[in-house]
Amino acid sequence: MKKTSAIKISTLALLGVTLSSPVLADDPVRFMVGGGSLNFDVSGTFADVDSGGSDIDLEKDLGLDGGNGTYIYVAVEHGIPLLPNVRLAYTELEDDADTRLDSTIVVDGLPFPEDTFVRSEADLSHTDLTLYYEVLDDGVNLDLGVTARQFDGGISITGYNIFGTLTATQSLDTIVPLLYGAVQFDLPIRGLYVAADGSALAFDGSSFYDLWLKAGYVFSFGLGLELGYRKIDMQAEDVEGTDADITLDGQYLALVFAF
Repeated sequence: MKKTSAIKISTLALLGVTLSSPVLADDPVRFMVGGGSLNFDVSGTFADVDSGGSDIDLEKDLGLDGGNGTYIYVAVEHGIPLLPNVRLAYTELEDDADTRLDSTIVVDGLPFPEDTFVRSEADLSHTDLTLYYEVLDDGVNLDLGVTARQFDGGISITGYNIFGTLTATQSLDTIVPLLYGAVQFDLPIRGLYVAADGSALAFDGSSFYDLWLKAGYVFSFGLGLELGYRKIDMQAEDVEGTDADITLDGQYLALVFAF
């Protein structure tokens, strides 16, 4: 259920003008790229609001409990007045499981009776476009900005019983605007740092946050190794016809390069 995500540029342009009084980076132009693997656990519930379906537990009902994901990003920092820096990132988060239902569930208006054998596939992959300003850059680095996160996936259920095969998908296809912040502390050992960054927003009974805690070391030629912990918490109230209370968290390891 892997899909290609796309960002709506017009929406992001409106988000980018919400910040003012930027402080320019020391370097005229700086490029950063990175990527790695994420070992994650998943838990929580979702429900089909439009059909009045009850909560479906990802772990107890569907057998979904996490897996291995990947992410990659590229960022450009510059010295052009008033224009924000840009960071584009993609995270692939997919999980699947086979189980037999202990009770009847409803997905996208279709009932799956108790004792049906089902294959469940969850795709919470997303693309982020972040526009930010470098507010501090002297031992303590502080970035502030906004992120537009696009989900283009959902949870798909395929059931098998004596009456045949039934497939339904609870789609998650939406763009979520988020506030973004990142702080990094350079340690006395040259190239060694600890950092945290995150995106968060609450609106209309829904809330979302994505937190990274990390430590890394960058060699003099720009290549570095980073490891840390990531947690995503999503509580959606009737978003695209879905209620959800889902948490993903786990450790990650990545290579980074700046030039």
